[in-house]
Amino acid sequence: MPISSLELAPFLQNVSPLPLPLPLPLASGVAALRCDFMVDAYDDVWFDRMGVTRPASLERAVAKRKSEYLAARYLCKLLLAERGLPTQVGSGQHRQPLWPEGWVGAITHSAGVAVAALAPAADGCMFGLDLERWMSDKTADNVESGILVDGERDALAGAWPFTRALTLAFSAKESLFKALYPRVGGYFDFDAAEMADVDWVAGRFLIRLRKTLAPGLEAGRAFEGGFHVMDGQVLTLILAFEPNHP
Repeated sequence: MPISSLELAPFLQNVSPLPLPLPLPLASGVAALRCDFMVDAYDDVWFDRMGVTRPASLERAVAKRKSEYLAARYLCKLLLAERGLPTQVGSGQHRQPLWPEGWVGAITHSAGVAVAALAPAADGCMFGLDLERWMSDKTADNVESGILVDGERDALAGAWPFTRALTLAFSAKESLFKALYPRVGGYFDFDAAEMADVDWVAGRFLIRLRKTLAPGLEAGRAFEGGFHVMDGQVLTLILAFEPNHP
């Protein structure tokens, strides 16, 4: 049984459902939770108190890494428990979450905020989300060439300052990576995809593969995603299916 919010304070606060930027037909069956976590209040005892298994890989990790892992995995535990599923989400070889059979999910954390989401793994569902705080001008100057490909900046022209648009592109590519990684089975770089279009009003974007990554994930395939601003950061999400999904 999840412990109360009062018992979680001061480490974990404001656990609440999170509406996701998804069209209504896709939103069915998808659930998400968010929370605030306080690194300064972290202690190793929280793993036992919150009923989350601490992996050996975290033994020598700093408090920040332990905090974000625990906060996100606790949200996973809540989502899975509500559905009567095994509540521990382990980590794969490359730290990717390992979900119960028949389910897919995604985890993200940034600047003291953690988010976890869960969806049924039907029809080849691919699911990824990412939360990023806004880049500074200096950071944007340093990383732009590693994130964008030639001509991609034009697709990001619009209502937002470039540093925020670049943060959106970075986050969208992270969401795409998380969604496709289980199918690809390995890493791929930012230049494997490009932002093709952004609807700044509706909070939607289109991202297109530039490289073939796996069968069914050929160059030219486009994925629609959603985004919205929360807690002074940007959250992006991609939920996609096999091409023959109705």
